[in-house]
Amino acid sequence: MLDSVNTSQPDLNASTKALLSSDYELNGTINRAASEGAKFALMVAMLEQNCMHRPHLDATKEIDQIAEVTSDLNYYRSNPLSANDAYWQTCQHTSQLIYSGQLHSAQLWLAMHPEPLSQYNKPDAINEDVIANCSVNTQTRMQQAKEKVINIDETGLYDILQELEPISTQAIYNVS
Repeated sequence: MLDSVNTSQPDLNASTKALLSSDYELNGTINRAASEGAKFALMVAMLEQNCMHRPHLDATKEIDQIAEVTSDLNYYRSNPLSANDAYWQTCQHTSQLIYSGQLHSAQLWLAMHPEPLSQYNKPDAINEDVIANCSVNTQTRMQQAKEKVINIDETGLYDILQELEPISTQAIYNVS
């Protein structure tokens, strides 16, 4: 007699739907019985104990479409992180287009030559002019943050231990 749950049957394609419909976990019977205690216990007990005989779904092969999609979608230049000498020339051209009233041309120009995200590629640096325009509380907080910078010296621990060693040897001699 053929086991209807065994996936190693020769006619696998014909019995795939039968396998999935006969398994209580895959067809959702256990999920629906979860709120009913006795029925849930019965369904779990009726599951095939040997997991090798239970139907399983093979993982689909992943096709690396992400690289193809991103290269197709990102045909515009990305924004540079910091401004360089070439940016200042394009910036002047952009301002000339806007000044002359050619807004559509300026938008096209900016799409072809995106502006940098910042003047310098330093995420922790804030320009002094920006700090000067902040409130007094913010300025004092930023000044205190600069003063609290601690220089870490990994070899300092060895020096501290060397200073403590004579004290510890004296304590040992005093106890003895």
